Amino acid sequence: MQKTIPVWDIWVRLGHWLIVVGILFQQISGGDAEYVDAHATVGILLSGWVLFRVLWGFIGPKYARFSSFPPPNPARAKESLKRVLMRQPEKVPGHSAIGGLAVYLFLVLIILTAFTGMSSSDDILFYGPLAPLLPSAMVSLAGTIHPILSDLLLALIGVHLIAIIWHVTVMKQPLIRGMLTGRKPAFEQEPGDSHPFSSVIFLKGLIYSLLIIGLTYGIIGIYLGW
Repeated sequence: MQKTIPVWDIWVRLGHWLIVVGILFQQISGGDAEYVDAHATVGILLSGWVLFRVLWGFIGPKYARFSSFPPPNPARAKESLKRVLMRQPEKVPGHSAIGGLAVYLFLVLIILTAFTGMSSSDDILFYGPLAPLLPSAMVSLAGTIHPILSDLLLALIGVHLIAIIWHVTVMKQPLIRGMLTGRKPAFEQEPGDSHPFSSVIFLKGLIYSLLIIGLTYGIIGIYLGW
């Protein structure tokens, strides 16, 4: 059996599944006036989590850090995609080049979707917490762009699901198990320091996540009067 090592810490894994649930809820609730408050609240919390994940990409354990991602350039991504289609896995415990690029796209799309949602208004039922701070033209533009970004995010999720099915069934890579257990094939690499399963990483992530999500909701959801 191939040696495995701890790769994904609890905050990477928890964030992955919370984003799955959050985006699913947003897609269901987005067009329903009855859930407009819940939709806005979840959007604020998702944006807070993304801000934490960006910070975690600099202060988290080895494979959570953006410095461990392959450089996101088109040539590298094209080569990575070619390897996937040829069923040749990139022998890295963390993200492949195309996988790292997908993470960047998800983070950018989620934060832009949340920001445009919080900046939108229909002048009847919904008035985003950032809308009073912006010119009316920008509020109108945000309202136009928000559903487009939401659809792009849904399309990216669809591509992501297809990629996972391909990796698991065709390439026989345990991606889902890795995101559940945190362990992946080692490929002669080490977990790094701090250890992703250590109590230090758990407490560090807990403190920063609560601080950033709390500040995000406190500023946008409470101070700005949502």
